[in-house]
Amino acid sequence: MEAVVLAGGAGKGLKAITGGKPKTLIPIAGKYVIEYVIDVLLENNIDNIVLVTDKPSDFEDITVKYGGRIKFDIRKQRGAEVIGAILTAEDELSKGAILFYGDTIVKSDALRMLINTYFEFNEPVILVVPEEDVRLYGAVKVSDEGLVRSIIEKPKEALEGYYAYGGIAILNRELIELVRSFNSLDKAINYYIDRGGRIRAAIWGGLWIDIGYPWNLLEAIYHVLNELRESKIASKAKISSKAIIEGPVIIEEGAFIDHNAIIRGPAYIGKNVMVGANTFIRPYTSIELESSIGSYVELVWSSIQPYATIGRASFLGYSVVGPRAVIEPYVYTKLLVEPERIGIKAIREYKRRREYFKIGSFIGYKARVKSYLTLEPGTLIS
Repeated sequence: MEAVVLAGGAGKGLKAITGGKPKTLIPIAGKYVIEYVIDVLLENNIDNIVLVTDKPSDFEDITVKYGGRIKFDIRKQRGAEVIGAILTAEDELSKGAILFYGDTIVKSDALRMLINTYFEFNEPVILVVPEEDVRLYGAVKVSDEGLVRSIIEKPKEALEGYYAYGGIAILNRELIELVRSFNSLDKAINYYIDRGGRIRAAIWGGLWIDIGYPWNLLEAIYHVLNELRESKIASKAKISSKAIIEGPVIIEEGAFIDHNAIIRGPAYIGKNVMVGANTFIRPYTSIELESSIGSYVELVWSSIQPYATIGRASFLGYSVVGPRAVIEPYVYTKLLVEPERIGIKAIREYKRRREYFKIGSFIGYKARVKSYLTLEPGTLIS
């Protein structure tokens, strides 16, 4: 089999963080989002990928990194949004290629289940996941026999008894022709079903994250770092003998950890990152390459994107700091939860109440936060 991976667009919910770059190129613990997708495909022995994007040149590093293991066909997207991307690879999708949204993080078992369902029934199949609020993902009604009954692309209200569309599917020629006719995936699916077509639902209850908003990065960090079982410290990292490292942690080459700094894993410290003296890096924090963390800083469960700077004696919790952003000294973020006591459930509970953005703060690409500011939960600075 081959796969069509949709990798274009900055995403409306993440545009402040990405600065206009494709959201599939946001790093999480040293790997781009798109790399998690590619790894899942490789684990299922799929090494022929059509990658559709509006910015092909941005993915040159990816093709180089995986070039020995994957045959890439990088295509510039024709047409707007998801439908334009789908129709850019309509020939492959008509022949049963896997449609994989490039901002979807799942376990490889989810894809394996979908593929097995496809071959067992020889019918189109889409991945669906239990989700409390389907408004952000598309709502799918499933029959007791495991067949898709209907799909609503953008429901205006929460719907009970519906699953969320999981961003992975195997379609057929008739469905793709209907997508072209209706210029809509949900209308095509509903018309196909109304005419007697059958589409299987592969119901996945495991890890599934759609990277659409900054808080999704925090969910992804939790799950990625939670899989660490041992520390991996590069030989070229410079760590003070007075620093305290409590694993599991990953510390990449060129990183510098100063005197009396504490890093309590699971945590990720990227290439050439500087962590100042007496700084406390608490669990589920991911600091991406070339970032600088000043002295006496405290970070907990946060995503610090590449080339960001965190000034002396600042506190950030449950926050995302965009690339090249600057947090001046003595900045403090308020929290509505106690993260280490409630853990990932805090994000999930906010999600159910549609107040999930009230966690920490979100600092955009190249944004600057002035000294001594107290940031209220849910603050977005762009």
